[in-house]
Amino acid sequence: MKQMNQRDAIHYIATRQEFKASALMGVYAHTGTGRLDNEETALYNEAVNKGVDYMVYSYGTPIAWHTAEGWYVVEQKFSVTTSKHQNYVRRAIAEANELVGA
Repeated sequence: MKQMNQRDAIHYIATRQEFKASALMGVYAHTGTGRLDNEETALYNEAVNKGVDYMVYSYGTPIAWHTAEGWYVVEQKFSVTTSKHQNYVRRAIAEANELVGA
């Protein structure tokens, strides 16, 4: 898995490549629900059952995932750092949309 700083991770998220950047990581495997509340856990489980092909985790909690239907970024609020990670994901989604001309 590619090690990098968190800002460089934006491109890896946009292109759905595995990486690790301190407490932020993008993977193909599902490693659990971490600190998700009940509502977000239900959405996570529904997405996993439909077929998630890429997950973004912050401190072991899934904060975004990609399915055939597109991206979902968790709305739940966490720490300042995890909020920053969620914003990186939003920037990555915008970059991905530019790459495909959406």
